[in-house]
Amino acid sequence: MNLVDVLIGIAASPLAYVLLAALLIVDGFFPFVPGETAVVTLASLSAAGHGPPVWLVLAVAIIASTAGDAVAYANGKRLGTMRWAWMRRPRLVAMFRWAERGLLRRPVLFLVSAKFVPVARVAVTMTAGSSRLPFVRYLPIALLASAAYTSYHVIVAVFAGSLFRSNPLIAVVVAIATVIVTGTIVELVGRATRRRGARRADQSAPKPGDPIP
Repeated sequence: MNLVDVLIGIAASPLAYVLLAALLIVDGFFPFVPGETAVVTLASLSAAGHGPPVWLVLAVAIIASTAGDAVAYANGKRLGTMRWAWMRRPRLVAMFRWAERGLLRRPVLFLVSAKFVPVARVAVTMTAGSSRLPFVRYLPIALLASAAYTSYHVIVAVFAGSLFRSNPLIAVVVAIATVIVTGTIVELVGRATRRRGARRADQSAPKPGDPIP
């Protein structure tokens, strides 16, 4: 039995949905599990004619991703963003401050766009929980962000699966590679944006000796 047979066997099993949901829920508050990879793999195999229905993959992914975000929101509400020593590292402190500024200015746009940045999305979601953003307002935004996020991955996977229908393994590899490259670019852009925001905030902050307005 080769790798393609193993992947197809997993995709054909009802456990595929359980595994997909579990990975995406954990990915919502611990972005070091292959949640995106699971979505792309199942959707690629589906488009190549060897997996579950694409619409079902998308539905499970949206619901599970939203549930994972809800866990991160609850963690932020319960623990805050300064509870543990690792949260007070300079890079994370800067990220939490960046999240606070973004949520104050444009919460919907910020939460949706941050969903595409692996580590930043957890910081943003935890900040939403620790801030005054009510859960009843946060939840529909999180659902929208999950729909946009998972739809993008499914679209990439379906395109690759349709293009390499005769070779499902190549379809999966191409789809995963595309998502990784795109995610890396988004992460680099996000870092540059956060640095610019931090510099602007430092420049606008009052300095010792400045006259009191």
